Amino acid sequence: MKKLVLYILLLGAPFAVHAQFDKLKDSVVQIYGVIMTADSLKAIPMVSVVVKGRNQGTYPNEQGVFSLVVLKGDVIEFSSVGYKSKTVTISDTLTSNQY
Repeated sequence: MKKLVLYILLLGAPFAVHAQFDKLKDSVVQIYGVIMTADSLKAIPMVSVVVKGRNQGTYPNEQGVFSLVVLKGDVIEFSSVGYKSKTVTISDTLTSNQY
């Protein structure tokens, strides 16, 4: 009986995962950009780009270019030593999946 219940649960697992993916796929957004100073427009390569409340983030390359996959409504924090931190909230009403 235990094996039968386990088989039934395992057979239903792909459908549950697929349903969760369908629910989240419209919320996933890829953000990308260039981090630079406002006055001289020079790239800032060692900036921490972190999604607040989750263990997810990235650093830009030497030209300041970064890319990160987040969910709509996430708060992104940009911080670097010697610069003022900046937070940006990804809008819930985006019509595209790239920002």
